[in-house]
Amino acid sequence: MESFLPTAVFLGPSLRIDEAKKILHANYYPPVRRGDIYRIIPSGVETIILIDGVFHQERPVWQREILDAINAGIKVYGASGVGALRAAELHEFGMKGCGTIFEWYRDGIIDGDDEIWLTYGDDSHNFCPISEPLINIRYTLLNAVKDGLLRGEQAEGLISFAKQLYYPDRSYQQLLKSPVLQQLSPLDFAEVKTYLMTQQVDLKRLDAMQVLNWQSESSQKQEIISSKPQQLELPVPEILSKIVAMTGFIRSDRICTGRELLLAVKQDVNLLKQMQITLSKHCFIQEWVQQNGIVYPEENLEFDLAEWEKVHEIVCDIKWLQSNGLTFCSYRKLMRDRLAIDWIINQGPEYFGIKGNLEQSIQEELLITNSNLSYLSQAELTALRYKISQRYFILEWATQNNIFPDRQLKNYLENKDPESISANSFNDFNKIISPTIAFEEWIINQGPNYFGISWSFSNALCQELQITGKAAHLLENN
Repeated sequence: MESFLPTAVFLGPSLRIDEAKKILHANYYPPVRRGDIYRIIPSGVETIILIDGVFHQERPVWQREILDAINAGIKVYGASGVGALRAAELHEFGMKGCGTIFEWYRDGIIDGDDEIWLTYGDDSHNFCPISEPLINIRYTLLNAVKDGLLRGEQAEGLISFAKQLYYPDRSYQQLLKSPVLQQLSPLDFAEVKTYLMTQQVDLKRLDAMQVLNWQSESSQKQEIISSKPQQLELPVPEILSKIVAMTGFIRSDRICTGRELLLAVKQDVNLLKQMQITLSKHCFIQEWVQQNGIVYPEENLEFDLAEWEKVHEIVCDIKWLQSNGLTFCSYRKLMRDRLAIDWIINQGPEYFGIKGNLEQSIQEELLITNSNLSYLSQAELTALRYKISQRYFILEWATQNNIFPDRQLKNYLENKDPESISANSFNDFNKIISPTIAFEEWIINQGPNYFGISWSFSNALCQELQITGKAAHLLENN
């Protein structure tokens, strides 16, 4: 298992990595792209510094993943390139910016994304800059004004000229071709040319060094971000699915993604089908819980968690968490929600005032399936009680939301293939499946989204695989 440092830095053309490492001991990654933050959250990272990132060639880092990292308790700083831009957008939500470029974006002095764009080599060439970013040209020209070499309007004209150039073509050599400089006398032109070639300022580099020095100094003392992170609304299913696909799972040789996990589980059709049923039931029960204000007893958490880990043979150490794409905090949060569902189901419907007789329903179920109570093991009886208890809660949710058996259910029963039902010697379909069983089955087959519930199966599936430890096993065998 790879060893991860508390600080992660996304760096490219702003500063050579060998120079950066002399300033700050950290894990260094290439320019950030969408999903990179989600990939490293399970590594246990405590601080993320965004300096450089991709734009045109790939999708840029997502604001949502930065906010999710902040809400997970990770400090996120931005400077120089895309980090400065994102920090200016998100500083009110807890991201902290550093440097002149961040301040100019934040204060509205500059507003174009293209201020920081440039072309550069790949990692084999240390992301060496090929073109000059507009922000560097702008800063150098402002210095030329301060030094009395250019008038303010001349500098503005040169900035406008540079801005009109396609960003890969921006350079000080191209700037010399501008009409503003071409109108100068040969002597003045030579002075400006010498200045631009010898006094140019790499502002992106300076800001990158500043944020690394800042972190190096602050790592010696505890620092609190003044801006309080804001709780985000639960994303819509489409966004949840994207987040799942980008989630990182740490292996000994590389970091896998949720996309790879979902592809692996899809190879097991039976598992996928069973999980669809199980997780749909959990969703409906969770909806009932929220609608009725049911609260899981916090004092049960440690005992129930220990039992869960015993049943699933989990040793919850850093290696297990990382390989299943979890942090300690995210694991505890997911487990609290998951254990709450089990606690409610095991308490049974009567505990919550739902009318019915669970033991009588068990007898009816045994009669339908032509089973004998005396032949059932304790584990089988417990599983049957759990199954029927779920049915009570799902049907109670349906009643509370004015969902009743109707023509849709009648059509569902009429169109159901009797051969697909597992039963011993029953030929009469109405004896094989009771109305309550049929109604529950119809609800589950329709799925939560059919009833207007915002739910992502891929998200629920990924979480279940994570907290059971199956995610790591699936990725190992894939």
